[in-house]
Order: sequence, then structure tokens, then C-alpha cells
Amino acid sequence: MASIRNNFLIFSLVICFLLSFVTRWYSEISIFLFVVTIFAILDKLGKGLVLRELVVLHTIFICLIMPSVGYSVYNHDNYLARIFYRYMMVSDDVYFGFTLPAVCAFSLSMCYPVTKSNKVLDEGESFRKILLLVRNELRMHTKTGIIITVTGVITFFFIGVVPDAVRFVFTLLFFSSFAGILYIYYSPPMASKNILLILFTLFMLGLAVQSGVFTIVVYMGITLFSFLFLGRKYALWKKMVVFIVGVFLLFITQNVKTAYRDQTWRGKEVDGKTTLFVDLAIDNLENIDKLIDNEGFFPVYMRTNQGFNISVVMRRIPAQQDFDDGNHLLLTAASALVPRLIWPDKPQAGGKESMKYYTGYNIEGWSTNVSPLGEAYASFGPYGGILYMFLLGLFIRWVYKRVFVIALRLPLLVLWIPVLFYQVTYCMETDSLQIFNSLLKGAFFLWLLFKVLPNWFGKMIKQPGSPRQFRPRQVPI
Repeated sequence: MASIRNNFLIFSLVICFLLSFVTRWYSEISIFLFVVTIFAILDKLGKGLVLRELVVLHTIFICLIMPSVGYSVYNHDNYLARIFYRYMMVSDDVYFGFTLPAVCAFSLSMCYPVTKSNKVLDEGESFRKILLLVRNELRMHTKTGIIITVTGVITFFFIGVVPDAVRFVFTLLFFSSFAGILYIYYSPPMASKNILLILFTLFMLGLAVQSGVFTIVVYMGITLFSFLFLGRKYALWKKMVVFIVGVFLLFITQNVKTAYRDQTWRGKEVDGKTTLFVDLAIDNLENIDKLIDNEGFFPVYMRTNQGFNISVVMRRIPAQQDFDDGNHLLLTAASALVPRLIWPDKPQAGGKESMKYYTGYNIEGWSTNVSPLGEAYASFGPYGGILYMFLLGLFIRWVYKRVFVIALRLPLLVLWIPVLFYQVTYCMETDSLQIFNSLLKGAFFLWLLFKVLPNWFGKMIKQPGSPRQFRPRQVPI
């Protein structure tokens, strides 16, 4: 079944890639890719990790679906798009002529099955055996998850006061608390297990509400999503219901977030932020019909249409600025490898420098970025950019595969996937620097953590081989 699903997804991506060069069915192909990816996710859910597929789904949504809405609804004729300057800046032929095949190429290299010895590593029997090893290991380390989680939560309160040079390390330590939660989740039953899981969930939700920043809740939730379903068998319709409910909650959160920030981020004193957030959410639910009309949906369109930034890049390059043949990307890659202590003025992730270089815009007081698609086009043009996106997907997939190959000897490493790939989940909203930074520095952080605190990762299996060579003590999954 897995091979049929994988083959169908790969076949669909190849066909859509070819069609993108010879047709103008931009919206139709985008919707088809979106639907096919959703069913691939639902079918794999419970059988393996769907992290790569969710990254692809997010990419299709913000770079293809929402731009299609921009061309058909929020175009120059729409007064909201004109007022907020959020209509697409180039023709649909120019935009989709590059982004559609580029997204297909990226998705193809990302979703190609991760295998070793002809066995898929992140689903099916091979992954079940890795998960069995995880559970067996945690039988002997029942307190490790609590230690990791508490350490991560405590570290969070120091992120804002440490020097910039070490802030990323403290951030990764905070992210480690999510690995700790997975340790607790897969540990044998204990009296405090459910209480700890609930308390951590409430802590993260409270943190998001108090700060008005919901990124970590949404995107870390994506990395944790499939872990919670592993080993559980649900009918396809039940998984579809869960998916629809999740999308609906994201939709409501997106609408509430805008109004909530208006009342809490502009120097206003607010009594009871949690109460305010709940009141705004209830108000949105009571007026759900107003959220799906043109005016009500516009805030969601503005926030989720990454294609707008890409179109701004396309309008500027090459008309006002030549393709740079990857010179800025090369600088980006170098900065990801060199510590800031050695290179104090190296480029920073976050969008400010990329927006200035590729679009000519200076952004202050808010964050946005051109995405790797914008960088690819500006660096190499349409065809070279498509190749770059394919290679970028291969790089992410290679790192992902290495985690599973190492996990054959160090099974608990799979529970650190949310820490390593958290910033990859929304990579199309950022830039290549953030992808390289998060994966390279994250991998080094995990290696260093393993050297300093090997007990957090359990015992290494000394004779690596295919999963069928392992003989773990049998415990129920």
C-alpha cells in the first residue's frame, strides 16, 4: 500500500511538472497537487512520519493556492488588495511559469521515499521496529524525558537575556523540551504522565497567547502531529475529520491573531490577555459567515500568500537588478557554516537583509521574507531556479534520511526530529539561510549534546544492520 501511495504521489508530481511547461492550467494543477498531497498524508498517518509531506503541503498552499486566489479574487480590481498593496506584481504566466515547476521539483525531491536496503525507513515495518527500540530504551530511562522537558522550559526564560552569539543554542535547548515531551509520551505508563503532558501543553498555549506569537505552537505542532498517531489505526474518514478540524482551528487562529495583536502590541494596556483571546475566538466562531466572504478572508490571504513577496522579486529582477548567479546565496551558505563569534557582521536570518537585497524593501518592526523560491529565481533565473529548488529538496531529504540511518543504531534520535526540523516546516516563508542554519547548527547541537549528555540518547546498538537483525524485548506498541 505504501509503495502504491508513494508511486502515485511521485507520478503525479512528475506529470504536473511536465504539464506546467505546456499548459496554462495553473489553478487546476495547483488544486490537484494540494488534494493529492492531502490524501498521501492521510493514508500515511499512523503508519509513519508525514513531516516531509506536510512541508510540501504548506509550500503548495502558500506558494500556489493562495497566489491563485490573488490572481482570481484579490487582484488589482479588488479595493482591499489595492489599499493594502497586496495584489500580485507580475502576470500569472510569469509567476506560475517558474513557481509551479519549481514547487513540483522541490516536492519531488522531498517526497521521494527514504530507503535503506530497499526498505522505507520512515514508515511501515522498518519504522515500527525503530519505534519498538525507542519504547524498550525508555523503559530504562523513565525520568530522562522529564529532565529534558524541565531543562528546556527553564532555558526559555533566559533566551531574551543571553548574548546574541549564544542565543541560538539556548533556543535549541528550549526546543529540546519538545523532544522531552515525546520521551514522556512514549515512556511506560506512570502516574504523572498525563499530568505532565497537559501541563506542558497549557504552558505552550499560555506562552503563545501572552506573547501573541503562535508560530511555535503551529509549526512545532506540525512536527509533532504524526508522532501522536503512530501505531494507531483509524479509518480514512476519521483522519479526514481530524485534518479538517485542524485546518479550521488554524483558520480561526489566523483571524483572531490579527485582531489580538492590534489590541496587545500597540502600547495598549490589556487586562487578561487570555480572556481577550478567548473572547475574540468566540466572536469569530459566532460570525463564521463573515470570515469566508471577500473582506473576512482577506487577512488570511495577506498572511498566507507567500507568492506576493516572490512576485515582488520577479518584478524587480531582472528589470532593475540582474540575476546574480548565486553570489548572495553563496554568502548565505558560508554564513551558515561560520560561527558569529568569528564573523560578527555575517548575514542574519529573519528577512531584513534578504528583502533589502532581492526586493529593495526596507522592513522595520515586522518580519517577512522572499522565500527560497524568490532567492532561486533572483539568483539563477527560471530554469536555474527550478534546478536549485530540486537540489534544496534533496539536501533536506538527505539530512532527514541521515537521522533515520543513525537511528538504526541510536533509536531515541528519531524523537529529536521536531528539534532539528522545526524551522524547516515553514521554510518557504523564510529563506535558504534559515534552512541551512537550522539543519547544520541543529545537527551540530545534537552531536554536541550526545557527547556531553549521552544518557539523554540511551544506549547505542553496537552492531548496526537492517532493522530485521534487531531482537528487542517485545513490548506492545
